[in-house]
Amino acid sequence: EDENILAQMEEYQNILLDANATLEEKNDAYEALKQLNSTKSLEESLEKQIKTDFNKDAFIKIDNKKIKCIINSKDKSYKLANQIISSIQSKFDEPKYITVTFEEN
Repeated sequence: EDENILAQMEEYQNILLDANATLEEKNDAYEALKQLNSTKSLEESLEKQIKTDFNKDAFIKIDNKKIKCIINSKDKSYKLANQIISSIQSKFDEPKYITVTFEEN
């Protein structure tokens, strides 16, 4: 999925640099690029929060109202999953659909 995001970012950057692109196309590309950067920043922030609060490595993927959280841990605790969900949800005003899965590396 990261390759897809990088491809989207490159596409938007190309539109911004394209001398033949209209102002509207450039504005749309700029806004889309800004949103992608904002989402990536939020994902990284949530990953750091989980590391700090729960001492667990995590991978976060945000897709609109869905947030997928993968925890690198052999301990598959229902209680921990609920704590992580609550912790993530506390960062948003509107309800999110949050899933937590545990995987070992």
